[in-house]
Amino acid sequence: MCIPKQLRVILLFALMVTVGPAIGAGPQRLVAPLYVTDNINSGTYYYARLLHLALEKTVEDYGAYELALPDALFVDDRLKAAIMQGYVDVSWFSTTPETEQQLRAIKVPLLGEINQYRLLLIREEDQPRFAQVETLEDLRGFVGGLSEQWPEAEVLAANDLPFVSTTGYNRLFQMLAAGRFDYFSRGLYQIAGEIERFPELGLVIEQTLMLAYPSHMYFFVHPDNTRLAERIETGLLRARADGSWQALYESVPRLQWAHRELQQHQRRILPLSLD
Repeated sequence: MCIPKQLRVILLFALMVTVGPAIGAGPQRLVAPLYVTDNINSGTYYYARLLHLALEKTVEDYGAYELALPDALFVDDRLKAAIMQGYVDVSWFSTTPETEQQLRAIKVPLLGEINQYRLLLIREEDQPRFAQVETLEDLRGFVGGLSEQWPEAEVLAANDLPFVSTTGYNRLFQMLAAGRFDYFSRGLYQIAGEIERFPELGLVIEQTLMLAYPSHMYFFVHPDNTRLAERIETGLLRARADGSWQALYESVPRLQWAHRELQQHQRRILPLSLD
């Protein structure tokens, strides 16, 4: 699926940095999956601005840069392959041992502890059933749904939690509403924005449970791209030290919702094993 040229130009212009290129050299062109950057409720919004912030903090050391879209739409495994093949320079993923073997992880967590907790999206009429769940064994009486290329599939399998997998993302909401499975496990930082996307489907955030397992979100680059990895890591650490990263984090409503939910919730936490 190709990205319209006009959209690529608009996003490139919006994220372009023109500060201080070296004499005789243009800005470094970096390709990243910045497909939706203007919607504060989109996942890309935060990561695009955080990447921009890290690069901006290192212009003096590494030179000017510009961020550009790939020539095609890459997601999940295709996006990882695009980095390995040189079509994309940097992206972000929930890390797994396999991903860290394929790509170079910049091991500065992008979401902190909120990436380690998940809530359940369910049909509204099923809330009384879920309210009776107190253990993982109880949860095994329900069927989850997810994309077959997401790392969470391995986590559910490791915990003997039955699930239905499919390709794509939007269709999972439709499948849940149609009764193909019972819950859609979503990141604590994701679910608040998603619940508003399909108001006609009768989906709600389950009120009594929270799943937990160790998980980190990192930026990733090609294994051989040492200079870019060092640049992004340096920029992230500088942004964290001077408070600009925290300011960005606090400006995103869904991240603040997740932070408040984690601090104030009265839910039963069900720890999941990764083995």
